[in-house]
Amino acid sequence: MLIENSFEVAADPDEVYRFLQDAHNVAACFPGAELTEDLGDDSYQGKVKIKVGPVTAAYQGVAKVVERDAVARTAVLLADGKDTRGSGTAKARATMRVTPSGEGANVVLATDLTISGKLAQFGRGIMADVSGRMVGELASRVRERIEQGDEPAAAPTPAEPAAPVPAEPPVSKPRAEVPPMKASDLIRTVLAGMLERWAARLRAPRPVR
Repeated sequence: MLIENSFEVAADPDEVYRFLQDAHNVAACFPGAELTEDLGDDSYQGKVKIKVGPVTAAYQGVAKVVERDAVARTAVLLADGKDTRGSGTAKARATMRVTPSGEGANVVLATDLTISGKLAQFGRGIMADVSGRMVGELASRVRERIEQGDEPAAAPTPAEPAAPVPAEPPVSKPRAEVPPMKASDLIRTVLAGMLERWAARLRAPRPVR
């Protein structure tokens, strides 16, 4: 069965094409996919898990890029896997094309899929819906990594705190020395107080008898 999907990315088409040519990028963005070994010569061993309704199939196999055209921004991938928990198999020939679209890029995926086993009971319509959902998740992750940057921005290195400046000890002001009181001054102070109290009694009105 032939299943076609497409999605938009707000980035330069050449940049999108280069990103999708890295199998590790695709595996990291494709839901349920995992690369287990790089076999060299554009061949990779990996596994993918697909869920259709209540049925889940886990395939393990080899994928190989058999065609690549950087000028036309196209690539063709062949994949062949076997269900690790049954006798089902899956084969796919996927063709990718990246074209300019406005200020961004349009990615078209055309997959010729042949499956056997428990997933074969589902018709093309259901498989197309599942494929569309998976490509939708792929597109979301590709956009996030390309549009926002493949690697998160490094956190700014916190500046080392400045060495604390030792507080200068408070300068204590010298206490003013009070000169000792002389005996003559003390006598004058006492006499002045007595005279003031005596004068106050004289000024006070006397009661009338």
